[in-house]
Amino acid sequence: MSGLDGPDPLGVRRSLLRDAVFTWLLDRILRGEYRRGQRLRLDAIADDMRVSRTPVREALVPLESLRLVSVQRYVGVVIAHWSLDQMQERIRLGCTMLAAPPMPGARSAERFDPFWIRDCMTEAGAFVEIGSWLLRRAGATVSADWLAAQRPVLDMFYTDDVAAANGIDAVVDRRHRLDLVERARAAAVRDDLDDCAKAVRALGECLIALPDRFRAAESA
Repeated sequence: MSGLDGPDPLGVRRSLLRDAVFTWLLDRILRGEYRRGQRLRLDAIADDMRVSRTPVREALVPLESLRLVSVQRYVGVVIAHWSLDQMQERIRLGCTMLAAPPMPGARSAERFDPFWIRDCMTEAGAFVEIGSWLLRRAGATVSADWLAAQRPVLDMFYTDDVAAANGIDAVVDRRHRLDLVERARAAAVRDDLDDCAKAVRALGECLIALPDRFRAAESA
């Protein structure tokens, strides 16, 4: 009996296939290869990736929760009308939560593990990982879970190629952002929550400013 994470006919665990399909779709959505409002054909995606429809359907669940696709009655799965402003708003909301964590529950004594940010592709991924840890420490578990759930989309959106596809030069001010990541990491390791939060919020503000800097240069 294979269970929910049993093997696909190709012999690969469905959970791995689901994650691969999710990453493949996320990349194409954020690059604009799938147009906003475009209907997705599950059979075509399954054929392109040489998988069954099951991992494709499973991959659409987190994409819908991230508001990148919507399931419409009588229509099917459609690419949502997401925007740069929505990407900024995800980080802005994270900064707001960090500045004034919602009504706390039980505070966590969990120590920060630097390993958590080693596989982040961008500074945005580090923002999410360190920020969600800070929220857990503050007892804001629901907020921490929400922020952690944003990592796939934010971490990929701020990669050089995807950012460029959206008219953003992610290289601008990168050294400063990396310095803020290191400051936040070092503060987290020594359990200096105040300094860590300041560095993470400053990092978030830098990420929020990137699209606006592009717009200012474009209109100049």
